[in-house]
Amino acid sequence: MPAADLYVQRLQWLPYLTLEECRAAGAENCEDFLARLQNRTLSLQTAPGLSPQKRHALQIALEGTALVPPVEALALPQPTRPGLHEINEPTPASPVLVTGNSEITLTVLTAVLATTISPFYLLLVDTLGDTLDMALIYERFTPARIAAACEEEALAVRVSHRRMVIPGLAATLREPIATATGWDVTVGPICALELPLFFGDYWQPPRGD
Repeated sequence: MPAADLYVQRLQWLPYLTLEECRAAGAENCEDFLARLQNRTLSLQTAPGLSPQKRHALQIALEGTALVPPVEALALPQPTRPGLHEINEPTPASPVLVTGNSEITLTVLTAVLATTISPFYLLLVDTLGDTLDMALIYERFTPARIAAACEEEALAVRVSHRRMVIPGLAATLREPIATATGWDVTVGPICALELPLFFGDYWQPPRGD
């Protein structure tokens, strides 16, 4: 069975790099820096202009699917328990990530979230086990379902803010979700492996990394 599409080809790199960081590593520009990283002629460990957090995030992006356990594309949806998952003992100020309740999605996100000690809430909306791309096609990742999940999990009581991050594939739903929930909605990356870059310094590496 073929591997699930993790949208690694949609991972964005350049928005997170500055010209100063790239030139400090001896690259002409950020495109050159990225090309040399990807063809392994430049090592992140010898790039002096990068913070430890950004170096860690870039390493995760470079590892790509090797970081994630093998995930097969499934002919049928494979649901996991919907609801709120607590990652790294979140506090009321911790970010809220929202996605569907596919087991594939949870496997991938768990692998990526294992690369940080930073706390998160992960809200899995009941999409009947569809991955997000399929849930959007079948209209199972909807503003109404997201609002209902927030209500069921008493999310407004658990957190001190009203901000959530949705997957990049659901970007067209940002305003409808904001209207349905009353929350500020930020569009995150399409590829989960981009999350460490997206969260920047908040994404703290495990101690010793």
